[in-house]
Amino acid sequence: MMTTRYRFGLLIALWGVLAFPLMAQPEWNNRAVLQQNREAPHATMMVYPEAAMAREMDQTSSPWFHSLNGPWHFHWSENPAQRPQNFFQPDFDVREWATIPVPFNWELQGYGLPIYTNIQYPYDISEQKAPEAWNPVGSYRRSFELPEGWEERQVYVTFDGVQSAFYVWVNGQKVGYSQGSRTPAEFDLTPYLKTGTNVIAAEVYRWSDGSYLEDQDFWRLSGIFRDVYLWSTAELHIRDLGISASLADDMTTGLLTISGEVRRSSGARKVKVEGQLIDPDGKTVWSDELSVKLRAGETPFAMPTHRLPEVQRWDAEHPHLYTLLITLKKGNEVLEVIPQRVGFRRVEIKNGRILVNGRDVRFKGVNRHEHTAWGGHVVSRESMIRDIELMKQHNINSVRTSHYPNVPLWYDLCDEYGLYLIDEGNIETHGFGNDPNNKLANDPSWRAAHLDRVQRMVYRDRNHPSVVIWSLGNESGDGPNMRAVYEWVHNFDPSRPYHYEGTE
Repeated sequence: MMTTRYRFGLLIALWGVLAFPLMAQPEWNNRAVLQQNREAPHATMMVYPEAAMAREMDQTSSPWFHSLNGPWHFHWSENPAQRPQNFFQPDFDVREWATIPVPFNWELQGYGLPIYTNIQYPYDISEQKAPEAWNPVGSYRRSFELPEGWEERQVYVTFDGVQSAFYVWVNGQKVGYSQGSRTPAEFDLTPYLKTGTNVIAAEVYRWSDGSYLEDQDFWRLSGIFRDVYLWSTAELHIRDLGISASLADDMTTGLLTISGEVRRSSGARKVKVEGQLIDPDGKTVWSDELSVKLRAGETPFAMPTHRLPEVQRWDAEHPHLYTLLITLKKGNEVLEVIPQRVGFRRVEIKNGRILVNGRDVRFKGVNRHEHTAWGGHVVSRESMIRDIELMKQHNINSVRTSHYPNVPLWYDLCDEYGLYLIDEGNIETHGFGNDPNNKLANDPSWRAAHLDRVQRMVYRDRNHPSVVIWSLGNESGDGPNMRAVYEWVHNFDPSRPYHYEGTE
């Protein structure tokens, strides 16, 4: 079961690090605490009420999506001691505060300074703690109306990227905490919401203990820099969805395997999961259904592997995409429809060569940071498409997401346009040099953080055909922590090769 595997891995990693001195620290300076009340990771997906809408794959059209992008009230403090207390309470007056656009980096709005550094950390690392005297804090707040029809539904909030750690409150109640800036943090808001106007607040720390794993060679910027949105599900819903679309040995027969989890807290004990696959020409080429008996919590399901003759294969030159619709039903009632793009392809290494669909492929690639001079770490769809078009014009066929998972839209575009991706975990610690005694990869108290970052990436991105290689991180040395990351990825997804630039 996917959720159990994830939680078990983290529990084992955390078992050895719950020392009393760490427990006395705040969450943002306590490597034993990676999150509080954060949802387990899952594939990128959105829910729709019916199939026709789902086929368009425009999440903004779903009545169960509500963006929280836009202006938020904002206060900047130089350090945690100076941050405003209780600003998350609805009766705290923020009318005199400035506003800041979300998503954006606060340094580009005049709060603090951008920092560029390659290897050296921007603060003293001798104690492996985040700085306190100089650690800017951004206090964000805004209100929103609960959309009509959401009153009896489950409601979640997704923060796609926050640098580097943050707390969330709704209507004055603490919801949770998260760190790890390049993968989503999701929280269940259902217990905290009310009909009408609600107040959400986020307290963002520029530096945290998690920053030790984010020593990439690039501009160090802060804030909520990716999308924030609400989404809603029925009480019964699909929590996660895994798609394997490979090729048989003849390289023409597609092999489709679908698995996932249904979440249930009460109510019906049986549901139907229906699948429909539509080819690039708009023709339905497969459909099936599965009855799932539910237990409380998450119930895994898996459809039998289906063989499809003469599929249109996906590669960088011919990025043929199918559309998969997964429908969850209670009796004859459609609870939700979830779409996914599917590309049939096979990646393997034979005799030292990378083969895609049985063909030797030479990777002509680039490292790519998410950065523009005018947007910082906020990169628009138009900018991403310009990058892809330039790469295609110069015969570039592959990109390494150096050195962290990119914004989810990037993967959709690479699926569509045809680029091979080396998807890289948000781990880089080269500022510790080459001394094995100083490397975080050798310290058991950092193991859970290493695992958490790569697990969240793999769960999120595993359904994308463009992702052909997993990268465990960059320049973070050898050690049992990196070995644990490799073993988890190898066991969870043996269908892809693995990469790590940092072993010695």
